[in-house]
Amino acid sequence: MTELQGLFDQLQFDLKDVLERELRVSDTLDSVETELDAVRARLQAMGIPVSPPQPQPDSATPVSVEAPSYGRYAVPMLPTDGDFDQLVRLAEAKLDLLGVDLTQDPLQQVLPSGLITRSLRSYADEHGDVSWNNTDWTVVLIAGALATLLEIVLVRIPRDSTFLGKQYAGSPLTNWLQDRDRARGIHDHFFKRFEKLAKVPYDAATTKATGSLVSGMRPATHRLQSFGHDPAMGFLVGVADLMHGTGTYIDKAGQLVQVATDAAPIDLINALITQVRHLLSDVYTPAGIPPPLFSLLQLGQVDSPFALSPSGVKVPWTDVARYMYTNGYDLRHYFTMGITPGVVSAVIRGYWLLTSYATGGTAAQRKREHAKLTSMLLLGHTIATSGTLLKTGLIFGMNPAALNYNQICAMAPATIAWLQEAIARDRRINQALEKEWEALLTE
Repeated sequence: MTELQGLFDQLQFDLKDVLERELRVSDTLDSVETELDAVRARLQAMGIPVSPPQPQPDSATPVSVEAPSYGRYAVPMLPTDGDFDQLVRLAEAKLDLLGVDLTQDPLQQVLPSGLITRSLRSYADEHGDVSWNNTDWTVVLIAGALATLLEIVLVRIPRDSTFLGKQYAGSPLTNWLQDRDRARGIHDHFFKRFEKLAKVPYDAATTKATGSLVSGMRPATHRLQSFGHDPAMGFLVGVADLMHGTGTYIDKAGQLVQVATDAAPIDLINALITQVRHLLSDVYTPAGIPPPLFSLLQLGQVDSPFALSPSGVKVPWTDVARYMYTNGYDLRHYFTMGITPGVVSAVIRGYWLLTSYATGGTAAQRKREHAKLTSMLLLGHTIATSGTLLKTGLIFGMNPAALNYNQICAMAPATIAWLQEAIARDRRINQALEKEWEALLTE
């Protein structure tokens, strides 16, 4: 409505002024008709024959009348017999005459191009320009391609391993982070002192240690099967276990099991401190701790698309998660995997800010156009996620350890952010339209 009001201002079309002119013309015609009647009477009195005035045509009789014109737009005479089909045919004929295609925006076909450009510029100034140009598309594609390249070259899989009879090289960065000598030195220097200070009730290492309640428990997988060792879930379930003296585990069948222990319950503050200390004491051990929320993959017996043996039989995600963790898929490799979404975000956000500063954009303008940034990030992460899926299937022979868990997780906040910005932008535009409608109705 803001654009339409601006267009009417450009056309300087004042309806009130038109009606006043019509009334003045009507009054003038009435006075002229009176004078003509007087002239006819005088001529008849002088014996001069005068033709009587022609009667007005009946309203029921269709008469072809030339449509009046106001500037470049003609006002057609509408049928008065209430025939809607005839009105439709008249409208279609008029549109064909003007060359207006209703499958496209009609305003852009009837208004001058300069006026359209000014209107679009005014709209962008008020609500922000979220359209993409060729440079935007190029940057997003480059960001996704670069992230995919680093995914293949640098992230790879956690460590050198053989999968289905074929040898695959691991990530050089993860190998550096998980190097035993380096990890032992870091652990001994920074975190070893927490081992005695952070005893927890959810640290059973074998099935026997849980009273045979948790099947499949062994030292290599006990941190994956314990919610308390999850860097995210641990601050909920692990802290609750510390406060109640219990241990919460997931058994080999994907069932949740809570085991009572003889550990003394502690208060919330001490539980939080103990939780942090225990995670730090485990992070640089050979097995490490699982990535955030990775333990949830073991819940239930959900089928996966992966086969871990030459038989080709697909196994549930519980077995896939255990295989990945025991082959180096821990928090340190999670940091390596963060390179992929980090590159996407850095390239696109950096381009966004540089473009804004180069064009003199303000913080308010960037806020109005934030929907464009979120859409660019969403597409960039989508390309990178597609890259990790293709890498897993084509290059690493459907090895689940080649999946980039960090990049897959990044899709959720990117999608939510785009939806939030799109909804907020639509709400702002609708509010502006409502204000313009109110202003027009008031006028």
